[in-house]
Amino acid sequence: MKKICAALALAFLTICPAADAAHLVVDRILATVNGEIITLSEFEKYKSLILMGTPEKPADADTDRQLLSQLIEKKIVLQEAKKLDITLKDKDIEHALEDVQRRNKIDLKTLEREIIKQGATLEDYKKILGDEILQSHTIGRAVHAKINVTEKDIQEFYEQNVKGKERKGARVRIQQILLLIPNGAAPGKISDIEKRIQDLYRKIKAGDDFGKLAVQNSQGAGAQLGGDIGFFYKDELMPEIEKMAFSLNKGEVSPVFRTEIGFHIIKVLDRIGDDDGKSTDNNTAALHAQEREIKGMLYNMAFEKELRQWLMGLKQKAYIEIN
Repeated sequence: MKKICAALALAFLTICPAADAAHLVVDRILATVNGEIITLSEFEKYKSLILMGTPEKPADADTDRQLLSQLIEKKIVLQEAKKLDITLKDKDIEHALEDVQRRNKIDLKTLEREIIKQGATLEDYKKILGDEILQSHTIGRAVHAKINVTEKDIQEFYEQNVKGKERKGARVRIQQILLLIPNGAAPGKISDIEKRIQDLYRKIKAGDDFGKLAVQNSQGAGAQLGGDIGFFYKDELMPEIEKMAFSLNKGEVSPVFRTEIGFHIIKVLDRIGDDDGKSTDNNTAALHAQEREIKGMLYNMAFEKELRQWLMGLKQKAYIEIN
């Protein structure tokens, strides 16, 4: 099994057909964390919900040890949240629950049925959601706030690891709104999708913010980043998108066009190089093309390091007893 990450991503929220409900267990204390106990029934319920959607649930001792270690870390972080007086509002959990339904394209009744199959209740699931949000807020205050990726950091990484290895030629950075056409969609359904994206196009032409509309409506890559999917060379995009992207000037928005996967609107955010394939890049432009990716990479590296050190420090100060 893959190593289970304790970095608090809500990976367990993907809903698939679940296994049978967890069997009834005789309760006992598995661990104590600063005086707070973790019982076997609590662990089994946590394990069942965390692994909900996994086609074949692992039942080996290594998995249980990793999950117990993860649950202990969660307890420590939640205790830290209390010390920092970090609290939740009911609407935070409700919004998270709505997000689960939206991302998995299910309604609340379907979600609740899947939870019940795990031997848990919707309130149990909300409790785990709330704990995840609290942990995220706590880490945000204790870890994210310490991370600062500077322009100098980006420049140095580029000089040492990227410069001189880049492909030459014209590049475009594009923003996209994509509405997918489901496989086997009837003509009426396709027509409805086209009407919807044409309405979005009219809003953009009337002055609405492209990025906000992408976040709210796009079903393509980069939707949560306002539709920004980065820089592309020729031959790296679908032919229809490439033709449209390289025909636009910086800042221009395309009309609605269709590909085999759906209807698109794109906006060219930046261009580097000329269209005959001969590079006219200078160092500043070349760095700019990579800046977003480099910054994200450096941030993630710094986050992982800071998170490990922070958790290690909390564990060293904690009283943990595993039975």
